[in-house]
Amino acid sequence: MKTGREAASWFAPPGAAQPPAGSAPAYLPDLQLWYRWHHAHRTLPAVWQDCSLAEIAAALDVPAWQTVRPWSVETPGVETQTQQNAGERVISYHTPAGTLQERWSLGPDGDWWQMEYPVKTAEDLPAARALVAARTYRLKPDELALTQGEIGEAGIVAAELPMHPYSDILHTLLGWAEGLMLFKSEGRPILLEMLSMLDEKLRTLAGQMAALPGEILLAPDNLDGQYISPRTFREHLGASYRQTAETLHAQGKRLVVHVGGPAGRLLPLLAEAGVDAVEGVAGAPQGDTSLAEARAAAGPNLVLWGGIPQDLLLEAHGPEEFTQAVRAAAAAARADGRTILGVADYVPVAADVGRLRALSELIKG
Repeated sequence: MKTGREAASWFAPPGAAQPPAGSAPAYLPDLQLWYRWHHAHRTLPAVWQDCSLAEIAAALDVPAWQTVRPWSVETPGVETQTQQNAGERVISYHTPAGTLQERWSLGPDGDWWQMEYPVKTAEDLPAARALVAARTYRLKPDELALTQGEIGEAGIVAAELPMHPYSDILHTLLGWAEGLMLFKSEGRPILLEMLSMLDEKLRTLAGQMAALPGEILLAPDNLDGQYISPRTFREHLGASYRQTAETLHAQGKRLVVHVGGPAGRLLPLLAEAGVDAVEGVAGAPQGDTSLAEARAAAGPNLVLWGGIPQDLLLEAHGPEEFTQAVRAAAAAARADGRTILGVADYVPVAADVGRLRALSELIKG
């Protein structure tokens, strides 16, 4: 198993992350979602019931990938109230410009599903602007240091940035359906103002985080090319990524961006913006771009992380389909040299444990 320092070198600039010819490709699954859910529900396999994420990663012969947020959000001047019962959670934000309310429902999988976003119509945007204006980030470096100490050489600890503003607003305030319409309507001027405010706040925080120990920072933006066109990326995301990448590179750090679903048409734009690596690249049924297609689109420098669609770890897909897909991805990664194999975009909660165990050996060939 690679040490954390060796595995971190997989994300390094061109020329520093080339494995020897013919060797097994780099393999780094993101086990966090799977582990958190089963640990909370006491449903981990019996042999791993009392194990940490790093210990399970070691049993699978892979480095651990652990993200941590070394910051918290505060909104002085905004009163936040949460009401919750057995099946519903309602969060209200009382701003000087009005009240926003979001609603969550407890799903059958035991997770909270967002049913209602804070912004419903353009009339809610002044309150949303007030909420964004009040937002401040408080740096918490001790949390990063604690996680780094716990993981040690067993894996990689990545400091998680806030979402970049365009993704942030749509994921947390507007929702994608109504939100995209608001960007094209009378709400556009306020939304552009909100993006500018969030960009400034992110720029400041990224500079502070770049000074912390560690080599890799993650933007958890969950980009999806079904909703974000190249034109939208250039208009609302390109400059923001470029600023973040430049800030991190000045301190010798690297920027990884998380994508979810089809993202092939965004890869060349992410590379152009100076992003170092993209997590979540995959072909069907999870995404729209095989590793070979992703390399052709992205150019030679962007590190591609993924290649194994998460759906193939589910029993709905036959074992032969799973085996063939993993071997094909491993062959593509072995030929490429700047690809990290992974389950795109996360190891799912319902993953078949037998398939999860088999991945390392299949990849080694």
